[in-house]
Amino acid sequence: MANLRATFGRLTGTSRAGRSEADTATMWTTPYAWRTADGVYVGHNGEVWTYRTVRLAPMKWEDPERQLSLAAPLERLLGDLGGTSRRPVGGLAPLSGNRRIHLVSITWDDLVTPPRENSGALRDYQAGAFGFLAPNRVLFVGVQLRSSLRDQASRAGRRGGGGGLSFVRSLTEAVRESISEDVPDLAPYERDRELVTGILDRCDARPPTRHELDRLESWYNLGRGPDAVIEELPARLSVSGVGELEMAAVMRFDRPVMPAPHAQWALEAVSHPGDAPHVVSVRAELEPPNLTRSRARRAQRRIMANMEEERKTQDLEKVELSETYRQAKEVEDYLAGSRQPMLAHCSLVMAREVTDSAQTYLDFLSEQYGIQMKPLEHRQIQALEETLPCSSVRVNPFLQDVNVPMVSHAGLQSFSRLGDDTGVFGGLIDPDGTPFFVDPLGAPRRNLPPVFGIFGDPGSGKTFFAQSVAVQSALNDLPVIFVNPKGGDSLYGMVDYAADLGVPSGRVSMSALEDAPGAFDPFRYAPPAIAAEIANVHILSALDDSRDGLTLPERLALGSGLKRGALNGARCVWDALRFVPGEEADRLRGLVEQQMEASSMFSLGIAREPLPRLDVRQRLTLVDFDRDLGLPEGKAPNEYSVTERIALAAVRLVIRASLEILIANRSGVLIVDEAWTFLSQAEGLASLQRISREGRSLNILPVFLTQRIADVVTKDLESYLSRVLVLKLNETREAETALRLCGLDPTPQRLAEIREFGPLPPDGDRPARWARGVFRDRAEEVWGSESPSAPRVYCGEGRSRPPGGLERPSPRAIAASLRLAQGLAARSDSRFARIWLRLQSQWFRSASAGVMAGVGALGSIG
Repeated sequence: MANLRATFGRLTGTSRAGRSEADTATMWTTPYAWRTADGVYVGHNGEVWTYRTVRLAPMKWEDPERQLSLAAPLERLLGDLGGTSRRPVGGLAPLSGNRRIHLVSITWDDLVTPPRENSGALRDYQAGAFGFLAPNRVLFVGVQLRSSLRDQASRAGRRGGGGGLSFVRSLTEAVRESISEDVPDLAPYERDRELVTGILDRCDARPPTRHELDRLESWYNLGRGPDAVIEELPARLSVSGVGELEMAAVMRFDRPVMPAPHAQWALEAVSHPGDAPHVVSVRAELEPPNLTRSRARRAQRRIMANMEEERKTQDLEKVELSETYRQAKEVEDYLAGSRQPMLAHCSLVMAREVTDSAQTYLDFLSEQYGIQMKPLEHRQIQALEETLPCSSVRVNPFLQDVNVPMVSHAGLQSFSRLGDDTGVFGGLIDPDGTPFFVDPLGAPRRNLPPVFGIFGDPGSGKTFFAQSVAVQSALNDLPVIFVNPKGGDSLYGMVDYAADLGVPSGRVSMSALEDAPGAFDPFRYAPPAIAAEIANVHILSALDDSRDGLTLPERLALGSGLKRGALNGARCVWDALRFVPGEEADRLRGLVEQQMEASSMFSLGIAREPLPRLDVRQRLTLVDFDRDLGLPEGKAPNEYSVTERIALAAVRLVIRASLEILIANRSGVLIVDEAWTFLSQAEGLASLQRISREGRSLNILPVFLTQRIADVVTKDLESYLSRVLVLKLNETREAETALRLCGLDPTPQRLAEIREFGPLPPDGDRPARWARGVFRDRAEEVWGSESPSAPRVYCGEGRSRPPGGLERPSPRAIAASLRLAQGLAARSDSRFARIWLRLQSQWFRSASAGVMAGVGALGSIG
């Protein structure tokens, strides 16, 4: 009997879903009767739908032009699907039919877990930060398929049917299929399916995964399947094991015009703190614009007739008639110049988990966008069914006629799911609070530019974040060299902390090398020809004073002699100097020797005798300039003193040595603070060019930290940047340069936000505010923070002073909310007692609310 009821429902187009069965007291929550693995659904009502997923992208913080381009694929998809709507032929209604579509955005929370590709040590470390839930989102586009008349006739012919017996034969065939549970025959829909699939493919809509289909079919039960205990209350649903859900519908749009891309009402709704809707369902018919225009003209004629009748009877004209006429005329004028379809009879339903939020997303949409919504009382279970595939239920009484941009530019396709699939955990991305990772080897694997630039004022979180990258990269079995030229600001604590985690770590102190000339002699780590070039640059940096420097013949003789020495087997710079030709040889060697005696920093690059080769002996190495070098600040190069030139030469030498050591190792991460010392020199750019040229074979990630952006960023350097992170910057020129690097216009609002990016310590009842930053990835991917066990040493404890406050794709910029080091650690007996803080998802969400007013969060200070 049940099969016959189902058969009758299929023939009459009625669904049993959402209705109770009198014999068993069962309520069906699955309007579909059968589905394929690639998203084709057959409903109990006989309808056939195909569902695809649409690519998501971060949209909130992009420039308007970029937002428009990101919304264009969905707009084009709806327009192309609208082109398949059938217009009336010869006035015959049966030969017409609007294409019916179903857009549904589903958001759910998953437990954040370390990537499987990470090493075991890094997974264990990251697991300490991952006791929280983070959102996932998928946007489905469903299209109802139509059975072609030719296929129906062919099918009827194969069955030998005709005349008045066709219904009886169809009934017999349906009963036979129901009893035998045959697979539905989709052949009559094949032609239309090919047409629709071609449109979906052109707009990059892909078949959903099994996990995504589970969410589509039973989002209300966390994708566990439709077998759920649901209690229907007047204005909400109580789902066993999940919580209470509220189904609400859009009643009306009070604003007649919502300009794109500034009216992203769907994006604002799904990212609303506290009670964002988990589901946004849009069901509509794509009506050709000429038909909608005809309806608008008919409405105008009716209104004009009413107004004319009032004039004849000398009655007062109703104001609302004039307003309605004006709006109908605006609609007709819009449609006259538009080729896009209208979303006719559009039903918008949203579902949220009931919370105690003071302001719900319904209030927010009403206040900010004039979108009036109402919970559907005594229709909650039917409203739930309307969001499911193949549902014929349209419980929403407030049907709308909206144009395509109203939906395509609302931000349904926005989601901050970015970054690599593996590597360093960096934090959360605004506005969705999703975690992201950066793979240190991601750029070379994709043959992208090698350099990661981090720009910000002192105290903005640069060094803090860099230490996080260093420790996690070392835990991931990559050699890391961290060059810290800031004398008096030692990072000893990072080395001790990494050693406590089991990472082979060590520190190279410049003061300990003062009595050992040649510690960074280029012949110890670079090929002979390159070593000669490095030595030449190092010597000229110190000796070639613009006021009283070397003559041109002396400069030429020095470069020529060092190169000859390299070709003749020299194994240190002093040996190579013996090959300097001409009368200048004695004077040059004398000047070098005198400078070695005068400056231990200069003698770092010149060994008097061959020394053992330098290589990577430990996983994390800190090269620490543990005394103030007197680096020049705010001076032009021709104003540098001899001491300042030597200090710069020493820093550049150490950075170049570290880079060459990692190049020889064929993998690793080089982190350089005060990187302007290296990037402002042609030699530095030449090194980066080499890495970029050799690409993925080197597997090197240089990470450069600096405050002086405008001084060092040239077109050449910009071409080597694959990732850029911009933190707090007060100086306007620096901030403007940084925003342009991120592909963002330096508007006054953004410049003001960058000035407020810095972290703040707790103050009374006010909690600490994390630092914030803007991130750009040329590969259109993002990374991102770190374990709660990361110690306070990142912020200053353990340091010697107290803590202070190739052709590539087009660039993409986002605002990233990066939370670093959620936990605390205390220093005790030269070891760190780490406090593991299990972060709950609700705390994460509530804490995010205070951050989202800016652009994100990047680290904590103190």
